[in-house]
Amino acid sequence: MPIHTPTAPAYTLRHAVRVILVDNQGAILLLSTRDASNPDFIPSWELPGGGVQGEESLTQTACREIWEETGIHLDPATLSTPLWRREVLYRYRGEYRRQLEQICLATITQSAPPIAPAGREPFEVEDHLAYRWWRVAELETTHATLYPKSLGKHIAALLSGQSVDEAIEIWP
Repeated sequence: MPIHTPTAPAYTLRHAVRVILVDNQGAILLLSTRDASNPDFIPSWELPGGGVQGEESLTQTACREIWEETGIHLDPATLSTPLWRREVLYRYRGEYRRQLEQICLATITQSAPPIAPAGREPFEVEDHLAYRWWRVAELETTHATLYPKSLGKHIAALLSGQSVDEAIEIWP
């Protein structure tokens, strides 16, 4: 008798960059996000960043995404090479995605500058709930859901320039 196995969803491949954005006091910016189209989506605090468009470089994507989501103009010279390369499987706005993500570190000279996300896409206006500058100790001990989920565990190593080897994350 044949065994019935459920059909796996088709995943859209997406390349993305996330940025650990550190101010001059050592605080790290996270965005509180949700998927307004999916009531089962777990609201989380995530690193700013997003998908590569066309032939953009990693640096171009990081600078564009930081400006769109925060209004902060990132100096490309402050962006590190990727410290964490990972694959994330998730569903967002009804689309199953397989995201190949690179996470870099960048610093700014201001202290917790105000966020002015005038460049956000319409879906980001709906899904970005809040912005917050976190201290390292807060990230290491929070019970809030972070994206990446293990960010709190790795933040000290990442801030010291160490790379992280944790390749995959699956979101329900």
